[in-house]
Amino acid sequence: MKVKALRDKNTKEFIHFFEMGEGTLIGTSSIPNVQPMSASLEMMKSMYPKARFDGLNDMKNFELMEYDFIESGEVGADIRNKLTPHQNLVALVELLLEEEDPDEYIKLKKFIRKEIVQSKECVNYLANLL
Repeated sequence: MKVKALRDKNTKEFIHFFEMGEGTLIGTSSIPNVQPMSASLEMMKSMYPKARFDGLNDMKNFELMEYDFIESGEVGADIRNKLTPHQNLVALVELLLEEEDPDEYIKLKKFIRKEIVQSKECVNYLANLL
């Protein structure tokens, strides 16, 4: 799921707002303050009009970044699923190396070619995952 989070352009730390009496304090953290995808800098400014920005009245040092919010364990399961074609490919190659029947050898080569295509797609997916 995609979310947005406000962060400092210079320090790359996430920005958090804390309502304190008549004003709003700003804090930073390594943990994002998750906002909906509809969030904008203008909306954030309007939500915290009394925020103190170290003497500045704007958010010029802040940026609203888009992030993927991933459930714990989801990436691991995705990686395991993407490894299946590689496991199949290894098993098929092992069978091919032991096969003596020419007809079965040809059949195995067709399966191996299909698994090679799947394996390439999975490698590209995994390479761009994080």
